[in-house]
Amino acid sequence: MNELDMIKNNSTKSILQELFNNKVTTRAEISRSVGLNKSTISSIYENLKQLNLVEELGEGEASNLGGRKPTKIRINANYGFTVSFDISFHNLHYMANLLNGEIVAQGKVSIYGDETAKILKIIDDKINHFLANVKTDRGLLGICFSVHGVIDGNQIIYSPFVDLENIDLHRMFSEKYEVPVLIENESNLVALYARDFLNKNTIENLIVVSIHKGIGSGVIINGNLFRGFHGQAGEIGQMLVSQNDGTYTDIEKLWSEDAIIKLLAKSLNVDTFSRELLIKYLNEKNNVVEKVIEDFVSEIARSVYNISKFCASDTVYLCSPLMEEEPLIFQKVTKKVSILNKKNNRSFEIKLNLIDYSNQATLLGACSLITHHVLHLDNYDLNFN
Repeated sequence: MNELDMIKNNSTKSILQELFNNKVTTRAEISRSVGLNKSTISSIYENLKQLNLVEELGEGEASNLGGRKPTKIRINANYGFTVSFDISFHNLHYMANLLNGEIVAQGKVSIYGDETAKILKIIDDKINHFLANVKTDRGLLGICFSVHGVIDGNQIIYSPFVDLENIDLHRMFSEKYEVPVLIENESNLVALYARDFLNKNTIENLIVVSIHKGIGSGVIINGNLFRGFHGQAGEIGQMLVSQNDGTYTDIEKLWSEDAIIKLLAKSLNVDTFSRELLIKYLNEKNNVVEKVIEDFVSEIARSVYNISKFCASDTVYLCSPLMEEEPLIFQKVTKKVSILNKKNNRSFEIKLNLIDYSNQATLLGACSLITHHVLHLDNYDLNFN
């Protein structure tokens, strides 16, 4: 049996999952947990040990019945590392992680207005930097790209903010670095972060609503990411809302963060408006800003309420840099959603949570996706610390 076939074996997968999900364990504890006899556990363990996927930490305590002290073991974080990139409108965010999810490095580079070729060169430079500086047993294990758009079959179908639709990132980087390469929608990755890092797979159904240049959502149903037809699930920014003239337009064209900043720049006759100025004017009780935020809160609350009811989920995460910096807006949305819920006589509360460090959340979700993949544990629950 070759290395790949050995890792793909179902018994091996169960043992790898136990190693990953426990900071420290023993072969006896794994045997009890997965229901395999000790001889099978020992055989698979020796194979994993030869691959350097297991790290031994010395002896534990003997049982009350005496006998040999068990060897404490865990997943070998230094087996290799993964790299993730979030290609947003203004910045390229990046992160390198060891096999257990531990962050090795993270940062961002401005790519505002850059040509696609320059962005790809920056990505190459970062990967090569990590190859030279992150010392592990196997080196680079995989790459994951976060894209603000529609992804289907590891291909970019729609990319409204950065011109990536004619770029085959998967082929380009998998051929160059000879590792698995995954591409996923940004909101979907935040949903994976909420599932694997925040809840550790304890909530079966949850929704993430991301609000920045556009509006999107990631949906976890029965513990799994729901991508829908051709990867288009969650594109709530394209939901239609009516305008004053009776016509319809996409909600993100009116109520994304970028949309309200452009609206306020025009209304206040300011050439360069920003999130920081918005918060400053809001704290100063500027009437124009207060009215726009009031409308923004109403529209976001209505959207959150509707998608929660449609997906039958009582747990919703908001991923919004604006709300991170001004939590009062999040509190207003929470209150408005509660009012809508009570007004419509719903028996259960919709629990809203605000995700901190939204850019890091996207990259950690990407880390989860590529780590599942390189360990051949795509459909297994992995809990990241």
